[in-house]
Formats: sequence, structure tokens, C-alpha cells
Amino acid sequence: MITGKKILITGGSSGLGRSLVKKLANNNDIFCIGKTLIKGNSIISIKCDFNNLNNIKKKLQLLKIKELDYVFLNAGILGDLKSISKIKSNEIFEILKINVLANKQILDFFIQKKIPVKLIIGISSGAALLPKYGWYLYCSSKSAFKFLLESYAIEDHQRKYINISPGLIKTKMQKKICSVNEKKIPSVKKFKFLNNNNKVPSPDEVAENLIEKVKRLNKFQSGCYIDIRKK
Repeated sequence: MITGKKILITGGSSGLGRSLVKKLANNNDIFCIGKTLIKGNSIISIKCDFNNLNNIKKKLQLLKIKELDYVFLNAGILGDLKSISKIKSNEIFEILKINVLANKQILDFFIQKKIPVKLIIGISSGAALLPKYGWYLYCSSKSAFKFLLESYAIEDHQRKYINISPGLIKTKMQKKICSVNEKKIPSVKKFKFLNNNNKVPSPDEVAENLIEKVKRLNKFQSGCYIDIRKK
């Protein structure tokens, strides 16, 4: 159980982010920044379009954060699953804005404003470790995000940075994956099987597992990549 903490969560309106907000809001002070406003007695929420990189720091200023115990960098998009030869350069930039560059704006804000943060948790993925057929956009952005946090860990010793891989989660992302034609993108076949056979945990289940293990993360070195299903 996490209580009495000041916590920032990005992308808290759906999926894992929404479950984290729901489970942490009763006993903690929650700050949210994302595409949708979130209501709650202990929640301060700011609407922000992460596509507009120049506006993120201005929006963060409105939250009037003085210190944080935990930050969950959860917001992210899948992008289209298709052959790499069919991907246009602007598509790469669009996914990098959401999955990487928006997070850099947030982290730079903490450093520039000298805001103490005990632990920054990046919601990573196994996709950050190796590519899959048709997954270039997502895999490359998650890999870049992983390296982003690892680089901050090397240079910023005032804060701890951890990449967390939560495993598959039954969200809108899974629905999009399962809607893809497996004849065109064979790599989705495994995901369809797992979803159809109820092998994909709910956001609430994953959030509970993550929250239960957060306090243990202090024993790990800053910059680590951790699969919470195995810890």
C-alpha cells in the first residue's frame, strides 16, 4: 500500500494510467497531465496535448508542484502496425513526440525547476528490447524511451529512474492489435491467441502488481529495466 505520497501520473484517463489513478487517489495527492481532465477530491488534473511539445512545460507549471515522491510516465501510443517500407518519416516523428519527446519535456521541467523527485517510473515494454515484424514505430519509440531514462540516470543523480515492463494489458491497444490482419502482420497472431483465451490481465490487475512492488524498486540501481512479472 502506498499512502501519503505526492504522485504525478501521465495518461491517467484510460488503461493502466486510469487504474493507477483509481487505486492511488484515496490515500495520496495525485497530479495528472494528459489529454483528458480527471476529477477527484485528491486529484489535480491538467489537460495537455502531448503533440504540442512547446506547451508541456507551461501546463506543468499550472500544477504548482513543489516535490514528488513518484512519477509514472505512462502516456503512450501504439502507432500503426505495418511493413517498415510503408512507414513515412512524419509517422516516425509523430510517435516519437508522444512516446519520447513529451517525456523529455517533463523530465527537463523537473530538472530546470529543481523539483525533487524520489522515483521516476517509465512504463516501458518488451518491445523496447527487440523488434517485431510490422512493429517498427512502437518498438523504436519504446527503445528510444528506454534509452532516454537510462541517459538521465547517468547524468542526473538527484533522481532515480527505472524502466518498468508491465507485460500485456487488456486495453484499447490490445483491441487495435487484434484488429490487424495477421496475414499481413503475422506477429499479431500471438496477441490474438492470448486475448481470445483470456490470458491478458486487466489494467486493475497490472496496477495492483505495480503498486505492490513500487517500494521495492529503491533497491535497484537508477537506470534499470525491470520486468515486474518476474520480480
